[in-house]
Amino acid sequence: MKMESPWKPYLRENILDPYPMYKTLRENDPIHKARSGEWVVTRYEDSRNILKDGRFLVGNRASWLNELSSKYLDQWEKFSAIVDALNSFMVFKNPPDHPILRKLVMQAWNNHEVDRILESNVKMLMNEVKDGKIDIATGLASRLPTMTMMQVLGLPQSDHDFLAGLSHQMMKSLDFYLTLREIEKMTYATELFIDYFEKLAKEKLAKADDTLISRIVALNKEEQQVPHHELIANCFFLFIAGGETTAGLIGPGLFHLISQDKLSEATITEEMIPKVVDELLRYDSPTQIVGRIASTALKIGDHQFSEGDLITVCLGAANRDPEKFAQPEELILDRSPNPHLAFSAGAHRCIGDWLAKREFECVLKEILARYDHVSITEPPIWKENFNFRCLQSLQVTFE
Repeated sequence: MKMESPWKPYLRENILDPYPMYKTLRENDPIHKARSGEWVVTRYEDSRNILKDGRFLVGNRASWLNELSSKYLDQWEKFSAIVDALNSFMVFKNPPDHPILRKLVMQAWNNHEVDRILESNVKMLMNEVKDGKIDIATGLASRLPTMTMMQVLGLPQSDHDFLAGLSHQMMKSLDFYLTLREIEKMTYATELFIDYFEKLAKEKLAKADDTLISRIVALNKEEQQVPHHELIANCFFLFIAGGETTAGLIGPGLFHLISQDKLSEATITEEMIPKVVDELLRYDSPTQIVGRIASTALKIGDHQFSEGDLITVCLGAANRDPEKFAQPEELILDRSPNPHLAFSAGAHRCIGDWLAKREFECVLKEILARYDHVSITEPPIWKENFNFRCLQSLQVTFE
């Protein structure tokens, strides 16, 4: 009798805590054929080799959903906005388009302004804490990254709540397991994003300033390397990715530190903070899975992939592989070396990894400087998105 597949990312218990499922797969079937047809990879070395091998293409999300959600194929025409946007997002692009987009953004990005923005925003949010009580998820983890990205991109803060709401809807685009209703919401959010950034791009071209959107549209006007609709899609992709994924580091990261009684100056010195952030990224990665497609027949380890095979690389599983990390289920704050895959690897390693880490470093420094003790007052509430680990609520008291 064929054993039932342990790969059940749609079960609530696995959404809330995927690590027992990962452990079962990694130990018993590390390159597992899922019922939906894709290969699920859970070992570190296999995952890293696939991510760094250019013969594995990024899973263009529209193509991915066409493969895995065939029951919705008759709906794609009315979802043209989301399909076009997903086709345009840098994270889902392959060469030669991907390096062109990445270079454009890197040319336009000015890192020097970020520290000033971050420090100001962290202090402002911490000054808003009343009677030592705050919901870390909504009052800090989600607000800091979106506020920061709005300033970096050059968006008016008065539009924060509107854009953050759209961003929450669009985060589902990073999940592989979607309902028809979720795709409809994403399509509506995409249409609003496109309208907003079309108007903004025109304004920035007419009156340039020293913000990221302004520099991106000006550079592209000079070099004309990226089609206009792709440029607009990647402008709001930067906002989504820069805001939401960092929230998935700050909220769960603080939860693990507080719940394990590790958030104190006695435990975390200022010099340790970068290592602490890396260990939290390894321990509970904000992005849990990424998709690849084999462009040709090739072998990884003992496994032979065929051309066109769909692969789900489980970053969260790889980061707890005992073959790579000693005591992988434990949070070891000074772990070194720590070659985690939380930001993926290879050509598609997250372009904003440094920013996410810098934001959390600023948060930790500020909390450690202000308070001696932090306690959780209510059980955390997790957002129910398998691919993206993030908290909906974390009520704490600072003392």
